[in-house]
Amino acid sequence: MAKKSSLPFIQVYCPELKQMIRPGEWTLCPYFTGQKLDLSRTEDALKQIFRCHVQCGCAIHYQFYEEGKLVTKAEKIIKDQESLRRIISLVSKSLPLAEKERPKKILLVDDDPDFLEMHSAVLKNKGYEVTTAGSAKECMDRLKDLKPDLVILDVMMEQFDAGFETCQKIKEEKEGVRVMLLTSIGAQTGLEFSSNEEVLKLTKADALLDKPISPKILIDEIEKLTGE
Repeated sequence: MAKKSSLPFIQVYCPELKQMIRPGEWTLCPYFTGQKLDLSRTEDALKQIFRCHVQCGCAIHYQFYEEGKLVTKAEKIIKDQESLRRIISLVSKSLPLAEKERPKKILLVDDDPDFLEMHSAVLKNKGYEVTTAGSAKECMDRLKDLKPDLVILDVMMEQFDAGFETCQKIKEEKEGVRVMLLTSIGAQTGLEFSSNEEVLKLTKADALLDKPISPKILIDEIEKLTGE
């Protein structure tokens, strides 16, 4: 069964648009074009939210964690900026707790459609959020807009060593993203590749496993790399 996640937020009911709007969407406001809000920058967030609340009478809806439970509240009237500052603080302090609850994001890269279909289903069934790519190039394109917790990368794709080169690029360009390499080179050549220290050092990969790989071993290794 997939893991479910609820994230703390601050949003308002806009009487002009007649809908709930979250901070990142407030550029839709016909009267006030604001920047996408970073709640860690409390004073900037406070100015935008308070202006929206005062000028348009927008009710403020928010969620935060209290004693491990997610609490939802709504305020039609905020008396002053200090009251709003306390609300922003409650939400921003809750975000790290919500981060622990969100599904881990995995980018699965292989030029074999059957492998992608089968292993995507396995990972999704375990509660992971899975994005797929069918080539090294598609992998790097995906990473322009995605920051996964883990990239699972086949070695042999467009070229014999496409995965090795792609892993190096990921480690150079995407700080903090872990990479698991999967290879069938050992099965095809008879050479020992699994956990080869020289390959790990050269590619900067976090793990190197042989294909075919059982779902149980794959999940066990993912949990080690994502800290579950």
